[in-house]
Amino acid sequence: MPERKNSKRPVATSDDGMLKGGGMALAELHKALKALAFYPESHPLREEILRRAYQSIKGLMIESGLSLVVHRNGLSFADRDEKIESSRMILSLAKELFTREIQRLSFLPDLTYADFLAFLTLLAQEPQRLIAEGGVARFLSQAGVTTIVANEINISAVFTKRASGGPAETLFSDEGLAGGGGDAGGRSVVKAGTAADAAWGEAGDVVDQPPLDRLDELTAQELFSLLEKEFDETRYVRMANLLEGKGNSLKEEGDFDQLFLILLGLLNQNADATRSEQQRNVSLRTFQYLAGGMMLEHLLDHLEDESFKQKEIVYLLLHHLGKETVEAVIPRLVASDCQFARKALTTALLRLGSPAVPALLTLLTDGNWQVVRAAASVLGEMRNRDAVKGLALTAYHADTRVRLEAIRALAEIGGREATMVLLDLFRDQNKAIRRQVILWLGVTRNESALQPLLDLVMERDFAGKNLTLKKEALLAIGRINDSRATETLIRLVEKRRFLFPGRWEELKLLALETIGRLEGKVAQDFLRKTALRSGRIGQASEAVLQNLGEGARGENE
Repeated sequence: MPERKNSKRPVATSDDGMLKGGGMALAELHKALKALAFYPESHPLREEILRRAYQSIKGLMIESGLSLVVHRNGLSFADRDEKIESSRMILSLAKELFTREIQRLSFLPDLTYADFLAFLTLLAQEPQRLIAEGGVARFLSQAGVTTIVANEINISAVFTKRASGGPAETLFSDEGLAGGGGDAGGRSVVKAGTAADAAWGEAGDVVDQPPLDRLDELTAQELFSLLEKEFDETRYVRMANLLEGKGNSLKEEGDFDQLFLILLGLLNQNADATRSEQQRNVSLRTFQYLAGGMMLEHLLDHLEDESFKQKEIVYLLLHHLGKETVEAVIPRLVASDCQFARKALTTALLRLGSPAVPALLTLLTDGNWQVVRAAASVLGEMRNRDAVKGLALTAYHADTRVRLEAIRALAEIGGREATMVLLDLFRDQNKAIRRQVILWLGVTRNESALQPLLDLVMERDFAGKNLTLKKEALLAIGRINDSRATETLIRLVEKRRFLFPGRWEELKLLALETIGRLEGKVAQDFLRKTALRSGRIGQASEAVLQNLGEGARGENE
């Protein structure tokens, strides 16, 4: 296969300044998305922000355009070594893209402002609607957007087969999927120039097709060479059935390199709009049969290998396997103690998206608590609302470790149903469960939990059994950072307690720190007034004001 010019190439000196500003340019894209929703169409700032973002993206391009990979924790360039700093805006942009099931986003060199604006308008829609109606790629196609591509890896660029009979190299020329035979340079090569290629002229016209009863004599590669040019449905189905048997032999022989190329080609055929629906369905069925079993395990072995550099293509293959991928990945997740491998395996499940949810929900009833915990963890990262009912039951699992993971997952998913389950667990007899609920309601900044957390802090507790939970609740309130809590926290600090004053003073000191995090004029005025007091309360208020530093003084000025 010809070498790809832009794959991980060193960037020229002239590009250095541009790439250092990559995070800033993408931050402009995030601002533009927010501006589209915030400003009315006639507002002058709206157009200014949109134009600036468009120019920033254009300025970030190299000759091949701009291609981004979307992760759960940020963005990265698909074809450059440079890193994109995970600032708050970049993380927020990545989240917007990820929730809309965009894993890869490409801006082509001839990007137009009209396409850019159409893309932003599309992103401003509800994620659930986009996904339910076919995904971002489908909407872009319907809108006639041709210079922005979502979730497309150009398989044709890596699956090169020459009809003239020249050699076609595998995608993994540097990595070696099977580690098998190769040329003098150590690259895996599939030999063409076979009897199947001889059936085609240089222009691709059929010269002499073998009869159906002779197809069984061909090798898997020869058979596939004919299949990719076959449009007669009867012959296509017959060839595909034969290919399943030939491909299965490749698996048994461990010839994964040839099989890998066939799998990529079958996905190409499945995506080919010029083929009939039956042919596309058959190509997908054949792909799923050949990609399963030993081939699936082989692909997962490579995902767990840190030195393997072609994970995106493997994720693409696994995405089309659906349930079988889930069933193969979960046991590996449970058994693995390698952080890198766990991350790669989790990503494989996340790339499956909604189709993986039913299989993961089934695993929540597994007898192995480790399998249940792993499934709950992935469902939480997917943030799919369809998982709430299953996780609600798992939150009452017999194993506390599973319950803790289910609580985290429910908090990450959020929404009314999940929040109701979490608030119900506020009164659980297991204090570790209650602490986990409070922690994750704070981490996820669940504003619906604000009042129940305040009620917990203010409730009477003569025995002091809930002192630790009250402290955790104050920390969670600080993380939620909602100014509506200010009045209640001020009341907590000002109220005199005659029973157990030392216990209440601990809460008051922590409440002052929380008030400092809430900021705002009311909070700062109260802290300044309280700082004039003597004793620990005054000292704590003064310390909070000092920590606010220039920010507090600047607001006064």
